[in-house]
Amino acid sequence: MSTHNAESCVINAPLEKVWAAVSAQDFKFWSLVKSTEQASSSSEVGSTREVTFNDGTVQTYRLIEYSLIKNALTYEIIESKPAVNFLSAQHTIQVTRVTANNTSFVQWISDYSADGSEAAVLDAKYKKLEALAELAKSLEN
Repeated sequence: MSTHNAESCVINAPLEKVWAAVSAQDFKFWSLVKSTEQASSSSEVGSTREVTFNDGTVQTYRLIEYSLIKNALTYEIIESKPAVNFLSAQHTIQVTRVTANNTSFVQWISDYSADGSEAAVLDAKYKKLEALAELAKSLEN
C-alpha cells in the first residue's frame, strides 16, 4: 500500500493569483474549512496555524518549507483533535506557470508515515480533488 498521494489540476488563472490564494494558507477557497487562525506570518518557516473544519476537527499545521522560487510550500500536521490514525504526514502544494496560455498547474502531494492507512490516503485523495476544484472555481473568471 502506498503512503503517497498526489493530485493536480490546471487552473485558468495566472500563477500570481493562484500562488496568492495558496500561500496565504487560510484555505478560504475550501468549503470543508470553517476557519483558520495563524500564529504568525504565513511565509515564516516554523509558523503554525490552526485549521478548524466544518465537522469539528481541529488540526494544527506547521510550515516546514516555503519557496518563492518554486512557488511551493510544505506543512506537517503536528496536532489533530480528534487524533489521526497515522504518526505523521507532510503535505506540499506547488504552483507552476503554464506558459502556453498563462494558466497555472497546481499539484498537492501528501506523504504519510508507514503506518498511514489506505483509508487515510484515499480520504486525502478525494478531499484534495474537491479542494483543488473549489480553488479553481474561486479564481477562474
